Amino acid sequence: MLPEGFDRDQFIAGLREKHARILPPDIVFSVENGWLPLIADSLRDIERVLEKHGWIGRAGVRQIKEKLGDLRIYVKPNFESYSFPKALQNDLAKVREAFGERSIVTCEICADPGSVGNFDGYYQCLCPRHASQRLKWIAGGRNGDPFHD
Repeated sequence: MLPEGFDRDQFIAGLREKHARILPPDIVFSVENGWLPLIADSLRDIERVLEKHGWIGRAGVRQIKEKLGDLRIYVKPNFESYSFPKALQNDLAKVREAFGERSIVTCEICADPGSVGNFDGYYQCLCPRHASQRLKWIAGGRNGDPFHD
């Protein structure tokens, strides 16, 4: 569960500052608030892996998003002519898999335990409360905010 009074903008600003070596200033966090703590942990691990392999300044995060109900954070070399060595690829894959697995059991909205569901063709990991709200929103013609109490 996210703490009371969670401030998305402040949290993201802190991530931008803490991980400025791997996050471009204009990167978009295309996920809901519940996954921001997962992203924080993932960025920590990605930065450690890039540091370990000497790739700080030569690679960074290019995209953060939800796809088919799980978290995707794409890390790429800064130049297309660069390619990751196999050991770095393997370490980044371990980070990606670990946080992908955590995201499919964490509600994207509130960070409570959840599961991936198909909501009229849109896959999203939601807790029972937010899944119910999304289904009501769909049944009601998709008007307004699907995640209201």
